[in-house]
Amino acid sequence: MSHLDRFRNISVLGAAGKMGSGILLLNVLHSAKLMHHSPYIGETFVINAIDQSFERLQGLMDYLKVQLLKWAEKNIVELRKIYVNRAHLIDNKDIIEAFVFEAMSMVKPTINTEAAYHSSLIFEAIIEDENIKAELFKNINEHNAHQPYFLTNTSAIPIKILNEKAGLDGRIIGCHFYNPPAVQKLIEVVELENPIPELTKIVQGLAKHMDKLIVPANDIAGFIGNGFFMREIIYAINLYESLLGELSPAEALLTVDKVSHELLLRPMGIFQLMGYVGVDVCSLIMNVMDRHLDEELKCRFLNDLLDKGVRGGQNADGTQRDGFFKYHKAKAIEVIDLESSQYININELMPKIEAFLAMKTKPYSWSQLSRSKYKEKHIQEFFDRLKEEESKGAQLAKDYLSAMKSIAQQLHSNGICDSTDHVNDVMKNGFYYLYGPVNNFID
Repeated sequence: MSHLDRFRNISVLGAAGKMGSGILLLNVLHSAKLMHHSPYIGETFVINAIDQSFERLQGLMDYLKVQLLKWAEKNIVELRKIYVNRAHLIDNKDIIEAFVFEAMSMVKPTINTEAAYHSSLIFEAIIEDENIKAELFKNINEHNAHQPYFLTNTSAIPIKILNEKAGLDGRIIGCHFYNPPAVQKLIEVVELENPIPELTKIVQGLAKHMDKLIVPANDIAGFIGNGFFMREIIYAINLYESLLGELSPAEALLTVDKVSHELLLRPMGIFQLMGYVGVDVCSLIMNVMDRHLDEELKCRFLNDLLDKGVRGGQNADGTQRDGFFKYHKAKAIEVIDLESSQYININELMPKIEAFLAMKTKPYSWSQLSRSKYKEKHIQEFFDRLKEEESKGAQLAKDYLSAMKSIAQQLHSNGICDSTDHVNDVMKNGFYYLYGPVNNFID
């Protein structure tokens, strides 16, 4: 069986979830184009979309149809080339309808894991629990005669652990897509110590076809992205607690978020990012890392938040749930006071926070910089001014910047990545930072 033949029958586990739905969409687009190229013209392609309920699967199929229609409308020139031999398809509308129909016809929604027994490629995007993942892999592997390859979207669990627990004989690779998979360019790829060349080739080819950037990470819990993110969370929480003598809980939280957002020129602050991901998800990832690393990464603060009902995360429609912040039309308008569990209007707190930070240097907004062709020049100018400033805000920002560089260098020294450039690549492409944490801005 050639590596391309494996795409004729694939399965996506957890297909109706936030990550699984995007991974499914990418595979549908890939296979829909593959089936129009020799030697696969006229061959049958099957993509099993496996999840836990018919309701979730119905929502998935609705989502898929909408996304395929949008893609087809944007890529009509490419579709005209694909359907050039279909003389009866003249109007753009006819071509788009044909493409969407064919693509949707490949997808077989089911709640039965048995569908994966016939697949040669298994994509997985279920809960971040090594026992649940491994048991599912083991069951499929024992009933599948095709020696399937498993591509797991785990964001923290060592691939070696999953391989050993499931008895896969090395037929597994970490493919950590970033949220949302259909948009984000980054795939963090984690291979076993002795990877299977064909599996490596499949992932590389798939990434190229999907226009994704691969960043390699070594098989150590948390890998690069969450290895950095979890350690930053701990730094931010320690900073928050150190400010409580001078500021109220709400003021301290908002101050740390403002420093890590505006003064570091990022798309959002650390607490807003934690809320976006979900406090429960952050806690789960940190617990996985703590279990598999010599380094202690426990954080009582996260458990306290969950006890208070501060979870964050997103609703099914993509809107943000209340967590550290309350939102109105995607804008944070209130911040939680963790002492009283009450939300306070952000505008009421800003005068005191701005007086506390006493910033003289006005930062650029991330959205302005991200669109500017002079982005690098403006970033350097800002940090040059910040370096000379002695305000409280400038010092907090410089300390934060230095700590982030140390975390990135630690990832390298601990063998999680082969180069600090890989950390920079992940943070810029996976987290949308305008610059990598390993830099010389304040050195």
